[in-house]
Formats: sequence, C-alpha cells, structure tokens
Amino acid sequence: MAYKRISRNDAYMNVANVEDDEDVIDLLEVARAILKHIKLIVFLCVVFGATGFFGTKFLIAPKYTASTSIYLTPQISESGSLDYNSQMANSKLVTNAVNLLTQNNIMSEVAKDVGLESAEKVKDVVTVSNESNTEIITISATTTDPKLSKDIANDTVSTFIRTMQKNLNVRNIEVVDKAKLSYIPSGPNVKKNTLLATMVGFILGCGYAMLRFLFDNRLRTKEEAEKYLGIPVFCEIPEL
Repeated sequence: MAYKRISRNDAYMNVANVEDDEDVIDLLEVARAILKHIKLIVFLCVVFGATGFFGTKFLIAPKYTASTSIYLTPQISESGSLDYNSQMANSKLVTNAVNLLTQNNIMSEVAKDVGLESAEKVKDVVTVSNESNTEIITISATTTDPKLSKDIANDTVSTFIRTMQKNLNVRNIEVVDKAKLSYIPSGPNVKKNTLLATMVGFILGCGYAMLRFLFDNRLRTKEEAEKYLGIPVFCEIPEL
C-alpha cells in the first residue's frame, strides 16, 4: 500500500524523470518517521495518561448510584392462572409508568422530601428504565452523596405508588427491591479515562511526527537525492 505526496521542493518541478510532480511514499517511510519520534510519543502518552489518572482520581468527585425496582403484578384468574387481559393491560401500563415516574408532580414531592431545590434537580439525577419484555421498572439515582442517592430512589418509588393509588386507583404495583446504601462509587471510571487520555497523547505524538515528515523538504542523504530528483549523484561534499 502506498500514498502520494507533492515533490520536495518547487525547484525540482522541471527535473527530468519526475512524473506529475509526485513521489511515492510507502508505509515503511511512515513507520520510520514515527519511530524517529518514539521518545516524544512515549513522553506524551505518559504525561496525558498520568493527567487522566490523577485528574479523574482527585479532581472529579466520585458518584454513587442507588437502584430500586417495581413490578406490575398481574391478576390471577379463578382457575389459578395468570389473567391474560391483566397481563396485556400491565404491558401497556409499563410504558406510561416509565414516563409518569419523572413527571413534575412526582419529582416535586421527592425534592421536598429529600431537601433538593426543585423537581429539575431530582430529574437530572434519576434514570428510569424497563427491562425488555417484562413488567419490571428500575429507578436509579446517581449523586455525589450515597445516602442522598438511596433516599431519592426509594422516595421516588413510594411517591409514585402513592400517587397512582390515589389518583388512578392502580393498586398492583409492588416494590421488588429497595435501594440500599452503598459507599462503592459508580463513577467516574478511572481506568477508562486514563486509557482515553493515553490514546490522546499517542495520537498527538504520531500526528506531530507525520506533519514533520510531510512538510520536511530537505534532502539529507545521497539516497534521498537520487530517489526524489531521479538523477544519479556522482559526488558528496563531506561535513566540515
């Protein structure tokens, strides 16, 4: 595989045997250009990687996630089996429940209970998801305070169930698993950020090496002169 670039200098444009003012660059030349600056590349990788590690570790506050789940229980028929119509109704109710959980009336109540300023503050830290093909809804809260995360998740569920029972007479919502207090951070990901920062350093180093190579029009050796000018070299002047 090969790439093309313009001739090394405008002064060579009229030299015989140089076709279309273009020279062929193979991947070996590219590799040599990168290896020539390998120390710089390694240095940039170390600097950026260390910046990503220490920046994530000490400058970004850890976040804690607490999750709770609710289940829309279907009715049981007289024969003891699950009622099909009830299952279908619950499937439709799941989509509505996912949207209703983050409505302003629910979020406002939660904000008052946990001591946050507004419904928007609660909505920003709450995530609601539904497991595929199930009537299970998971509510997660992520903040910098593990206790606050737990309180928000649990209070969101209790407020939602209370509202659904009072306003819509829906009484088949059960809490599957309450949110628990956990001091294990859920983020940020130190390893991921360190790796990404290291890759940025590597790309910058390689980019610098390539730019130096592409814009360097100097001919340093006999071989380069013969290659780019297309004429033989009969003598060399030694360095003094």
